[in-house]
Amino acid sequence: MFSGIGFVMYLAFFKLQEFPFSLVSDPRFLYLSEDHARVKAYIEYAMQIQDSFLVCTGEIGTGKTTLVNDVLAQDHHHAIIARIQVNHLSSEEFLQQLLLEFGITPYNLQRVQVLDKLKQYLSQQFRAGKKVFLVVDEAHNISAEILEDIRYLFDLEHQSRKLLSVILIGQPELNTLIDKPEMEHIAQRIRLRCHIKPLNPNETMNYINHRLKVAGSRNISLFSEDCIPIIHQFTGGRIRLINTICDYALLHCCVEKISKVNGLIIQKAANELGWGAYEKRFGESQDVTRFVLPVIENGNSKIIVKHNEHVIDEINLSKDYLSFGRQSDNDVPIDDYKVSRYHAQIVTQGGISYLHDLNSTNGTFLNGQKISVHRLHNGENFTIGTYGFIFMQVSTPELNVVREQKDITRQMSLDNRDQTRVFYQHPYINLVNSETE
Repeated sequence: MFSGIGFVMYLAFFKLQEFPFSLVSDPRFLYLSEDHARVKAYIEYAMQIQDSFLVCTGEIGTGKTTLVNDVLAQDHHHAIIARIQVNHLSSEEFLQQLLLEFGITPYNLQRVQVLDKLKQYLSQQFRAGKKVFLVVDEAHNISAEILEDIRYLFDLEHQSRKLLSVILIGQPELNTLIDKPEMEHIAQRIRLRCHIKPLNPNETMNYINHRLKVAGSRNISLFSEDCIPIIHQFTGGRIRLINTICDYALLHCCVEKISKVNGLIIQKAANELGWGAYEKRFGESQDVTRFVLPVIENGNSKIIVKHNEHVIDEINLSKDYLSFGRQSDNDVPIDDYKVSRYHAQIVTQGGISYLHDLNSTNGTFLNGQKISVHRLHNGENFTIGTYGFIFMQVSTPELNVVREQKDITRQMSLDNRDQTRVFYQHPYINLVNSETE
């Protein structure tokens, strides 16, 4: 990635001992969110009992491999662990690979002989007081035939004790496979099933700070708080993507001699990577985080809403985030064909508010100029679809605006063309999509 000089400059500029956002799976950098800690406990439990059959799933880049590496790196002197990736393996190749993991040459053996060799090996290890574990990576690519082989080996017993424990690790498609009616005999043997969810925004901030600390940084505030929701929007809380965009942002800061990453730099990094909002790139996912934000009484600013040159509503910025879009779960849902489902948001941190366009189709405009991220100042006008908005400070006299329609605090006037209306809604915010249909 860097020349020798660039490598040294990158680390020296941020006073780091090593790269904090490497894509290499390193247990030293493992961050335990609530979900990761729970799944780690399940895997550790499975390593202690004799008859475990565990299925662990998570979407791409959620930290499954690092988590498993951390558990397997612990001292398991009582255990023999065979770890196999099943990508593109036939049933026969899988069994041969398993024998190789156990140090047995499988070549020129018929299937029956391979199975017999495996049974003999497992029995020998049981008598020697060893537990044997089969860990299968990328198990969402597993075939029904290999699953049946695993079922056969798992069923092998000696003196009423299982000879093999199984851990399957894969993407959510693995659950879909196991839940098929014809796989009921497999599902019934599973003792533990767990799923790793992507990080939420708070966990994303804690994860970034954790990686910086492990890398030797004494300044864990290298990333300003205003950039965290933007990072989450572009990554969907996927650890691998967080590493990619954070590393890119730090590189940009190093080249430009900027000491701290802010929201604008994250937006630039996403643009250079060719990223849009995560949901827009990869589609809606069961793991897309919809979360309730704590209401923080700010009271420092308001949004004046205008339509057809008339003031029709005022919205207090009493929360850290205020979302605009056509989808009904936005704070300000706008039923306007020109507005994307998740169009824009206002992020307020430390009394400073930023207007952030969520890669909308038709754009967000400030004083006639299309923007990506902009720090709002008193009196500035921005436009979303056919609606205008004015950012106002509470302490300024401009807020003494006479409301022209006092009975429309919930519903705005209808547009003659498409019956556009806007409501002030509940405090649910989705930061991950901005496409029109």
